[in-house]
Order: sequence, then C-alpha cells, then structure tokens
Amino acid sequence: MAGLIAFWGCQCGTAWRVIAEVYGNSPAIQTVSCPRCRTPQAIHADRVITITEDTSDLSPALARCEEKERLLGARNKALDVYRRMTAELAKAAGMMAHAEFQFLYDKVVGARQYLSEASQQVIEHTAKHGC
Repeated sequence: MAGLIAFWGCQCGTAWRVIAEVYGNSPAIQTVSCPRCRTPQAIHADRVITITEDTSDLSPALARCEEKERLLGARNKALDVYRRMTAELAKAAGMMAHAEFQFLYDKVVGARQYLSEASQQVIEHTAKHGC
C-alpha cells in the first residue's frame, strides 16, 4: 500500500487536495466530486481518504492553467459518456440479443479507452507543466 496526494483545480475555481491509497501497480479509478460545485473528478487510486481545499502557494497555478482546464473538461466529458454508457449496458444486460449487447459493450469499451486516454493526457500535462 502506498499513499497518494493528488491536486486538481476545479472549473469552479477552487483547488483541491486529495489524499488516497494505492494498493497495487494498477490502481482503480475513483470518482470524487468537488465539494463546492459537485463536478466529478477521476482519481487514480484504490481508496480516497480525504478531500480538502488546497490553500498552498501552488493553488492559483492549479486553477489558472488554461490547457489543463481544457484537458480536464475533455476528461470530464469522457467520464460522463462512460458513466452513461455503462448504465445503459447494465440496464440492457439480459434484455437484448447477444449481437446487440455486444455492439453496446464495444461502445462502452471504446468510451473507457477514451476516458483512459483523456486521463493520461491530464497526468502527462501536469507532470510536464507542473500545474
């Protein structure tokens, strides 16, 4: 088990610090919501412990990076699509022909891949840009 501290600048302008745990090499993706505006945020961790407002000197940089905000917006849209698709798949399970179910399943897999790529872009930008 390893501790993880993640930061994100929400679109509402508030910077947040998330303390979480990672149990293995491939952590799950936990969805947390901004305590102020309820905007969802994906965190690569197995368990989220706390979410607190980040009042450090780095907070303004987190909230002002336009490229990161664009990437976060794209990732949030991908998360929304993935959530809707998985809900649709779960609702349809056992109620449609196998071929139709497979088509829907393939769409969910594609949405998950898009979400993964969008999340990776945010991670790479944050590592490179330092915001």
